[in-house]
Amino acid sequence: MLNAPVNMLVRSPLIIVCDWIPPAFGAVGQYELASAREAVQSGRCVTLIGLGSSYTNDEEAYPNGTLKIVRIPAQSANKASTFSRALWALSVSARLLQEVRRAVQGLSACEIKVTGSPPFFAYLILLWRLVQSGVTITYRITDFYPETAFAAGKAMALRPVLPLIHALRRTSDRIEALSPCQALRLQESGVPKDRIMMVRDPSPVAITPDVIPAQRPFPRGDAILLYSGNLGIAHDWLTFAEAYRQHIRYGSNRLRLWLNATGIGIKDLHAFCELHELPVHVTQPVPLEALPGVLMAADAHLVSLKEPFWGYVIPSKIYGCLATNRPVLYIGPAQSDLHALVSGYPRNYSVRNGDVKTASEALETIAIAVPNTTEHPNSRFNSISSPV
Repeated sequence: MLNAPVNMLVRSPLIIVCDWIPPAFGAVGQYELASAREAVQSGRCVTLIGLGSSYTNDEEAYPNGTLKIVRIPAQSANKASTFSRALWALSVSARLLQEVRRAVQGLSACEIKVTGSPPFFAYLILLWRLVQSGVTITYRITDFYPETAFAAGKAMALRPVLPLIHALRRTSDRIEALSPCQALRLQESGVPKDRIMMVRDPSPVAITPDVIPAQRPFPRGDAILLYSGNLGIAHDWLTFAEAYRQHIRYGSNRLRLWLNATGIGIKDLHAFCELHELPVHVTQPVPLEALPGVLMAADAHLVSLKEPFWGYVIPSKIYGCLATNRPVLYIGPAQSDLHALVSGYPRNYSVRNGDVKTASEALETIAIAVPNTTEHPNSRFNSISSPV
């Protein structure tokens, strides 16, 4: 397996395509914006194309060049419906391809870097490349599709064409994996080991000693466990929810759950907490520049993954969480690189899916370790929440 720097080895113009570009919320867009800026600073001519609330065509000037950022307007996908989400993905993919065709006009050669978001776009551009000369494709696997849909028990109609999808994926000139477990999944699909470059994501934001923590949604005497980012179909909230219930009812009752997140799992987890009168506070994800303060405001972090999704999904928030030097509780399969990352640091905990007892014990250990700096009156089952 090859290791490569984040910036590409070639010096031709670079076009990066993803889904949501900041200030719109999207983990992939956060990383690709950082990657685009790094590539410009290394001397490359870079265009970043993605989605936003309205059409924009902006430029950022750097000493070594200019970054062009193009956002095409799009509505959020209906993630509750597989059919609606598929139509959305096909529609925005077609529009993104139109923008790419404009960007390559007049170029004798260029590199196009695609990701797993939105679904279908990478395959669409690989098909287009068959009739377009001078284009090199780097496929950065952020999310596998349709494998992630299969892991969720959806889109089974695509099963018969999976070998064709794998064959098309293998036509990429470069394939980047975010982790060793993703590399294993790629090898399972027929990609030779020596064609895989492992390029980890860094933290999307700088966590430095001078970061000012954001305002905490609970009194200082409470220990805050933060889940930040997306809580979607790939994330195991059920194991945590029951462990949290046991901690509040039968444990030290010190941890308080802060969900600075979005995704289809938020309403279910929030409803569970409301039903069992568990402390919870829900806020929308903050702009990227405010994320360091939110991460540093917590006493511990929660990361989760369902067992079928190992190697297909790498929750990107893990790098920011680890950078805070706060305890991290990971609930998910040991096959995922998340297990290795979390286990490599002291005071962190890696728990398997469904192991409520161990997860509850980890919560208790984390809670006890947080200094109780402020005493305050507190009803044992008082629920603190905000609307979802």
